[in-house]
Amino acid sequence: MRKIILISIAAGAAVAAAGSANAQGAPVEVPTGGPRPQDVAATNRQIDNDYNTLAGRGVKVTNKDRAQSKSTQKRASAVPATAADIKAGAQVRDVKGVPVGTIAALAENEVATDPDQAIIDTGQTRIGVPLSAFGKDDKGLMLSITAEKFNQLVAQVHARAQAQPTQSN
Repeated sequence: MRKIILISIAAGAAVAAAGSANAQGAPVEVPTGGPRPQDVAATNRQIDNDYNTLAGRGVKVTNKDRAQSKSTQKRASAVPATAADIKAGAQVRDVKGVPVGTIAALAENEVATDPDQAIIDTGQTRIGVPLSAFGKDDKGLMLSITAEKFNQLVAQVHARAQAQPTQSN
């Protein structure tokens, strides 16, 4: 019985070796009936091209997520403001859009001490700000610093003013 098992194992190994030798020489057949990968890629490229053409023409976006992201795009970047842009009563914001005050209208008896400054009325005080610190965008005038930094600078100016002795005539 043992001899039969050994012979059958040897015969099976010989048949397997012969079958694998024949398989190496035979060409591999590609299953037919489905599209070739090249055709699928070409079709996808054409679909992408058509979409990009339509999107470039300004066709309405139907995907709500993309439509919302377009509506929340960043506004136009700020440019330096000119002296003509700075008018009395104009609202002034910081770089984040937080209101800091308005451009003060000077009364007839008031004179600006420096022509290169604009007076900002914060509601609590008036302070001169250099014209070079102003910018403008599609929403109006803005400062090149944050409201927090502006308030710190105003506090420093007031502290210095209070520390200086007053001069009498």
